[in-house]
Amino acid sequence: VSIHYYRTGGEKPPFILLHGATDNGLCWMPLAEFLSINYDVIMVDAQGHGKSDRLGRDFQFSDHARQVVELVKQLGISQPIIMGHSMGAGTTVNIAVEYPDVPKAIILEDPAWMEPSREAAANDRQIREDFARRQEKIQAQTIEEIMADGRRENPTWSEAELKPWAESKKQYDPSLFSVLRIDRPTYRELVPRIKCPALLITAENGIVRPEVAANAKILWKSKHPFTWVKIDG
Repeated sequence: VSIHYYRTGGEKPPFILLHGATDNGLCWMPLAEFLSINYDVIMVDAQGHGKSDRLGRDFQFSDHARQVVELVKQLGISQPIIMGHSMGAGTTVNIAVEYPDVPKAIILEDPAWMEPSREAAANDRQIREDFARRQEKIQAQTIEEIMADGRRENPTWSEAELKPWAESKKQYDPSLFSVLRIDRPTYRELVPRIKCPALLITAENGIVRPEVAANAKILWKSKHPFTWVKIDG
């Protein structure tokens, strides 16, 4: 599998950014520019996204973690901080659990951590199909039309965020929604297995509800810290 990435470079500690479903590595650009002052930032296009290879019939979500770990080896870096958003946060957790020697620390922005009832709803076939159809309509639009919709729906976003976000919607593999599942294993199984320091970032009305974040803190077993920050507004 060919995995595409962007890199700011320099003799600095490595910092890997993993995007969410339907996005790509360049969706991190405003944050990457800030982090690049102190870090060598690596923005990965996950398989099925951006300029990376499309998804094969045998693709499994766990492949994303394995591919990032192999990329770390190929680049000759060690102990990166790894930050992921949504789907990318799930990949980050899988790396921390399955390859505990790889990350120095992890940052999770709104991973798909839910109560059992919401997990079942999120994986309901009809809901998934409806979501996939909405994404197909977006893919049929021009980049300019996607950006215009983005401005209306997200008036606080900068143009630096809007353009790569819009372009990413024309680049991802639509078969993603037929293979991507978020219900196994659950956060209740994964959190106790994380050994490195972790920062959980949640939104006021995001995926991770306050009771789930609080429960994750209870489930934490590592000697390293688990920090939860909720960003209002």
